[in-house]
Amino acid sequence: MSRAKHVVSISLGSSTRDVKVETEILGTPVLIERRGVDGDTAKAMALFEALDGKVDAFGLGGTDLFVMVGGRRYYLRQSVKITRAARRTPVVCGAGLKDTLERTVVEKLEPVFGWSDKKVLMVLAADRFGMAESLDSAGAEMIFGDLIFGLGIPVPV
Repeated sequence: MSRAKHVVSISLGSSTRDVKVETEILGTPVLIERRGVDGDTAKAMALFEALDGKVDAFGLGGTDLFVMVGGRRYYLRQSVKITRAARRTPVVCGAGLKDTLERTVVEKLEPVFGWSDKKVLMVLAADRFGMAESLDSAGAEMIFGDLIFGLGIPVPV
């Protein structure tokens, strides 16, 4: 059996949702932890720094390192600053997965929902660009809530 792996997801979200799970993936034991910092970016940076080199991988939660728009990555300064505290241990976020998986889900659900002419509210299309683009291409009537939900400006796009 392989050496146990340790993965820690550091989330900007609430610490009340923290959890530890031991599992096995492809014959390798893995300890997976989620640690929330209650919105405290300094605490997140301190955790990345304290655990750097002591765990096998980091996940970044409550934010992404970048958003994908039109095939380009736009890095989020705050997220980059937080994760720079990890110099040896790799850090991943869900941005790339969102961009690929969500496009596929929209396509696979077309026979079930028939997106054409359906009204769809995308709360933050900039964060879910792949899904928004796929729904639009499938003919959905899109309403983008980025200004409303992201900036507090009561204007749907």
